Amino acid sequence: MNLSGKKIYLSEGLAEEHYPLVLHAFNDLEVVKYFSSAKRALGLSDISELKAFLKWWETGPILEMYTNDDAFIGYTSLSDISSGDECEFSVFILDKNYWGKGIAKEATLLTLGHAFRDLGMKKVTLETSEFHENALRLYEKVGFKKVKVIPNDRTVFHNGEWILSGSIIMEIKSDDFLGSSL
Repeated sequence: MNLSGKKIYLSEGLAEEHYPLVLHAFNDLEVVKYFSSAKRALGLSDISELKAFLKWWETGPILEMYTNDDAFIGYTSLSDISSGDECEFSVFILDKNYWGKGIAKEATLLTLGHAFRDLGMKKVTLETSEFHENALRLYEKVGFKKVKVIPNDRTVFHNGEWILSGSIIMEIKSDDFLGSSL
C-alpha cells in the first residue's frame, strides 16, 4: 500500500534496512530534542536497542516516508490502536535536509486520511512538547485541537539546555478532518 502526495509517498512498514538511518537520527540532539524520551533515544547504541525502543510504535501501522525519487527520509505512525476507533499519531522526518519544506504537513494529512478513511478511526491524538512551536503550528493548521496540558512531564533540550517541559495533548476527530477543505 502506498499513499501518494505531491512531494512524498508513504509505504506501510519500517524496513530493517532503514534502521541504521533511524538510529543515526535518534542520536542527533537536533532531531530528538523534543521527544518525551529524548535522553533515552540519544543513548541508543545499536539496532537491537533501537528495535526495543520502537516496540511501542508497533501497536499500529508505521508508514515509511519517501521522496518522489525514492529516498527514505522518515516515517509516521498510528500507534496504540487499542479501542479500534482511536489511535495516536507521530511524524518523524529524520533527514534534516527535508525540514521546513511542507513535508511534515503532507505526511500528516496522508496519514490522517489513512487513519480515518481506511482504518475507520474516529479520533486521532498526539502529544508534543509545549516548546515545540513548529510542530504545534503544523498540527493546528491541519485541524488538531489542544485538549490537555500535562505540566512538567518531560525533559527536553530547548534553547541550549535540558529543561522540564509540559506535554500538549491534541486531537482531531474524523468528522472535523473529513468535513474540512484540507
